[in-house]
Amino acid sequence: MDLGYKFTIFYGLHRQFRYGYFMKSKALVLVLGLVLTLLPTFPASAAIKAGDKCSKLKTTAMVSGKKYTCIKSGPKFVWSKGVKVATSTSQPEDSSQPESPSSTKSPEKPCPTPLLQTPVDLSKVTSILYPGQERGGNYKAHGGFGFDNATDNLVTVKIPLSGKITRVVRYREMGEIQYLFEFDGNCGVSFRFDHLRKLTAKFEAVVSAFPIKEDTRTDSVSPPVAVMVGEVIATEVGFLNNVSVDFGVYDMRQKNEASKDPTWASAHSQFPADSYGICWFNSLPQADSAAVKLLPSRDGKNGKTSDYCK
Repeated sequence: MDLGYKFTIFYGLHRQFRYGYFMKSKALVLVLGLVLTLLPTFPASAAIKAGDKCSKLKTTAMVSGKKYTCIKSGPKFVWSKGVKVATSTSQPEDSSQPESPSSTKSPEKPCPTPLLQTPVDLSKVTSILYPGQERGGNYKAHGGFGFDNATDNLVTVKIPLSGKITRVVRYREMGEIQYLFEFDGNCGVSFRFDHLRKLTAKFEAVVSAFPIKEDTRTDSVSPPVAVMVGEVIATEVGFLNNVSVDFGVYDMRQKNEASKDPTWASAHSQFPADSYGICWFNSLPQADSAAVKLLPSRDGKNGKTSDYCK
């Protein structure tokens, strides 16, 4: 498992179920055992599966050594993805890291400089969503590009970093079909796009193997599909009356500065991808980086306030 695969393990995507349980230390394993004895559980014979309906928020169930939690997804309560519960002290001391022997190895390839090529034509961008802020009642590790003056959805989106497609989903939102893609870069940096509207043939072929969903739980692409920087992934983005595309970048080689604050880290402990999100403005070509920082924020509430961009 390479470093980029941390992203596919951890990340609770935009509007995707943000489930996952990660123990911070051996001591927490013991605390977890005590807590689980106090929480209501269901018998293993209940045939619980991730995504199935459940009746009471935060109810837990133990099935075949995995803990399932009843979470809220939109108006419904559903079972989260099952998480294995440790039964011995042989767990790694910091299990917020992926359980992979390769996680301590250096990336196979060095990252390019600049890290990213700008994925859209900035001359058409009118506003920016800042990564690392709360929007719509949820924390967003990703940002995005807004095209507020657009008269159509014609926006070309290109791959910013060579790597591979790891997870995808096509889903229905507000009666329109949207596409979400996750990628592992070749040097330990992961990225993702959401609210793609029309894909090019290669990417359409990948996602068409999966059913249309009513939520954003992603499907694993196996084997992963290689992509090259500069490839066009989409020619249209957003909704008919809201032309924008989400873009997030996660440096899986090291945790970000925000995560070094114990209070912040505690608040985000169940969503480890938040600790790897970066201010991708600084990773674009110099001229584009400067241009992005001059653009107004797309979010009217939080503006340019960001845990990542300082």
